[in-house]
Amino acid sequence: MKYKVKTYYRKEDLPSLDEVSFFHYASSFDWYSHSSTYTPLMLVAFEGEKPIAALFANIVRINRFFSGKLFKRCLITQKPAFFDDSLSQIDVFNALITELVKEVRGKVFFIRYENLGDAIFGYKGFRENKFYSIKWINIRNSLQRKRKIWDQLSASRKNQVNKALRKGAILEEFRSEERLPEIYALIEATNNKKISRRFPPYAYFENFYRHYILKGKGKIVLTRFQGKIIGGAILGFEKQHTVYCLYYWGKSKRYKTVYPTIFTLYSAMQMAEDEKFLYFDFMDVGFLNQNTGRSRFLLQFGGKQRATRRWYRYNWSVLNFFANKIYD
Repeated sequence: MKYKVKTYYRKEDLPSLDEVSFFHYASSFDWYSHSSTYTPLMLVAFEGEKPIAALFANIVRINRFFSGKLFKRCLITQKPAFFDDSLSQIDVFNALITELVKEVRGKVFFIRYENLGDAIFGYKGFRENKFYSIKWINIRNSLQRKRKIWDQLSASRKNQVNKALRKGAILEEFRSEERLPEIYALIEATNNKKISRRFPPYAYFENFYRHYILKGKGKIVLTRFQGKIIGGAILGFEKQHTVYCLYYWGKSKRYKTVYPTIFTLYSAMQMAEDEKFLYFDFMDVGFLNQNTGRSRFLLQFGGKQRATRRWYRYNWSVLNFFANKIYD
């Protein structure tokens, strides 16, 4: 069956869509608006006049001085939002990804699709559109087990959390929009190696607070010690199902005996468990079979790793041809 796919660059033009998948909410336009770094777009698949799926994508400018195609990337996160379970997700996704390639071919240098949480999802659509893949792992903690979050921690993690508590570390929610610039500057000043991903521009941070946190779709949590903020995390909520850890950071060098990153993540997971969420998702964390660095660090919180893939497509045919030969 052939589906009709339309591309939208403004939230106001979208048809009415259910909020099904966190990274494909219509409010993603609000999140990435008012910034020269981002050009958001959404592709909606229709069966007749009925929306059946939506895919949010973001064209990201990586250089503040240059704006040509070479300095732009198209990034997509998570499976699309599907609104009709009776239809083939394979066919619908194929229509969406094919249209996306056509839409951004002349606008970006390459396309990256990540955080699928499934090694085989979309395989047909990606292959037919000449994407190549790199094997990654996703780490997610189940909050439904009989064993509570505390009991899932490794022995060393338990000792570190207990030490932080004894020293007086506490977790608090950030609730003051007036202090947003201060908190943003604090995060920027943190050693980049201690931030889980490259931190985005201030508008991203401000929009997330206004359009997600104030509407109950996310939180910023901070770890405070002796009156100073030493760590924190930005969390996104997919209804009462999943908490996504979008960013985390900690001043682990200066306050190493307080374990700010470890305390922040444990406390955030405990909060998610107390609020009856089903999963706490760290998303893609590293290459498959790489039991070092970030993946090893996060697995000590008791989560399970799942094989997944990141899919890439260069919009320069020669380069994409050789990338497909090398990686697949």
